[in-house]
Amino acid sequence: MNNKNRPHWINKLTGAVVAMGISLPIGLPVWAQSYYSASIFSPSSTSTSRSVDGTIAGELDAAIKYYSEYQTFAEVVKEAGLAESLRAKDSNDPDKVLFTVFVPTDEAFEALPTDIRQKLFEPENRDKLMMVLNYHLVEGMVSDEDVAAGAIETVAGSPVNIELDATGDKIALNEDVSVLSSQRAKNGVMVSIDRVLLPPDMELN
Repeated sequence: MNNKNRPHWINKLTGAVVAMGISLPIGLPVWAQSYYSASIFSPSSTSTSRSVDGTIAGELDAAIKYYSEYQTFAEVVKEAGLAESLRAKDSNDPDKVLFTVFVPTDEAFEALPTDIRQKLFEPENRDKLMMVLNYHLVEGMVSDEDVAAGAIETVAGSPVNIELDATGDKIALNEDVSVLSSQRAKNGVMVSIDRVLLPPDMELN
């Protein structure tokens, strides 16, 4: 998608295409890799949603209201002003995947080193917090080809490495961040992860 054809809301965010390397286990059947990655990045719709509108932003609103396991991320997204962007739908195809969002659990935020967690939420580091949030945001759906090639477009413009383990049933991001589960929202996919993704070379004052 070129900049001219992008919806106006995505042009407000910082984005870049970054090529990354990926190491796939030797001998792992391609169909097994595809099956697992598809089940994570293209999950079937869920009927257990408490969201009012079914969008990613709606799911995050529900997380705050019902004390979900990713309440911290939901509150940060809301405070940062990104919620309305994540509520957007394609007018021609309301169920189109516009976003894939990596969603850290509350425990993931608690696991951040104390100094990083404190500095990240200081007013003077708001731009760094936005960078972190955008590092968890991908435009569109992550495809099997993206996983196999190791190339994902993050809105922050920094690479996230993807790796399947030897059995092909676990995905790690940046080596030590585990993908836990995923769910389909009306306008995208939410992928739960056990650690907060921090952009490389990010410095906090």
